[in-house]
Amino acid sequence: MTNSYEQFEKSQIEHEIEAEHELKKIDIVAAKLTEKFGEYEALKSFVVYLASMEKVFARCRIYDSSPTTIKDEIIKTEMQLFSADTALDEDILKSIKDDFSVVYDTITQIYAIAEKLLQRFSEKKECEKFIASLRDIAIVFVQAHEKHFSINEIQDQIYRSQMKILSEDGDPEIALLENIYNEFKQELAGV
Repeated sequence: MTNSYEQFEKSQIEHEIEAEHELKKIDIVAAKLTEKFGEYEALKSFVVYLASMEKVFARCRIYDSSPTTIKDEIIKTEMQLFSADTALDEDILKSIKDDFSVVYDTITQIYAIAEKLLQRFSEKKECEKFIASLRDIAIVFVQAHEKHFSINEIQDQIYRSQMKILSEDGDPEIALLENIYNEFKQELAGV
């Protein structure tokens, strides 16, 4: 019994060390790209988004998290990032998140709840991107379940949906966001 507990404890320590190492790598890459793109607020914000989400995915890989845990961690991080970037009350964000939590079965249901939320919060324009983001996250996880996506495929789909949301008005251009995403991945692989 003690041997099993000691192995578990050793495994947890190894996971913590690995996680700490990965998070430091992400911070190094984020700092480098923030310095490069820092004068442009939207691009800097995207680098912060990539770094924050990369940390979620790194921890989920290290701890071999379930899809449900991954989704919950992504949404929690999305809420934190959105709360920091806008003046919206966290209770509003939580209310939107809770409404999305009710329905995750089909893409049609996801679009329906998103449309309902867009109407309910139509006076708060800041909510549109958050609703779109949660809609896209929910869709990715429905597709991931149906098509058996790997964590890397989920991650790529989440990032690409965020790029579309951020560039929907053409500023910044999606090609620029894709370049930053690719540079982020390359830098992370090289650290």
